[in-house]
Amino acid sequence: MDELISTLVPPKQQASAQRLLDDPGSRNLIRQQLSQMAEDNAGLLPQTSFSWILCKLSTFGAEETDTFRIYQAFLSQLNQLGQLCRILSGDGEQCKYDPPATVANRITIGLGLFYEQAARRHQRRAAPSPQFYQQMAVSCFAVTGYKTIATQLPEWLEFLRSNFVLPKL
Repeated sequence: MDELISTLVPPKQQASAQRLLDDPGSRNLIRQQLSQMAEDNAGLLPQTSFSWILCKLSTFGAEETDTFRIYQAFLSQLNQLGQLCRILSGDGEQCKYDPPATVANRITIGLGLFYEQAARRHQRRAAPSPQFYQQMAVSCFAVTGYKTIATQLPEWLEFLRSNFVLPKL
């Protein structure tokens, strides 16, 4: 967050912004504000950390624990985007048994970023539907104790689809 604050906030206001970030009562609000400021600053990306993802996720309006859970899912899948693409295209390796949290991560970010590919795969290759995967993720979040995310997963997926656009290759 420090690099976001130093890049986006005027120098005279940086100390105040840091204090607001340290205060649990205003932490989410300052993250939302940083997200808005980042959208207005075209030269911000790329950066060395992924603090902007957390700021953007905070604009969803969920509780901090749920926001951090989706952030953790996002970060856990960043180095797996190539694997997600291969799985959705049908070129993935054999399935293996993963713990529910890993399955929830993979499906949430996979459907959040690649929903169209999953729907196309369902139509063309008779793969399971995106709704099947979504229900599986709901079950995995419920089993791992994130019942709020389980009930709000369709909204989270729509939020991810509309706010995180991957660059075209």
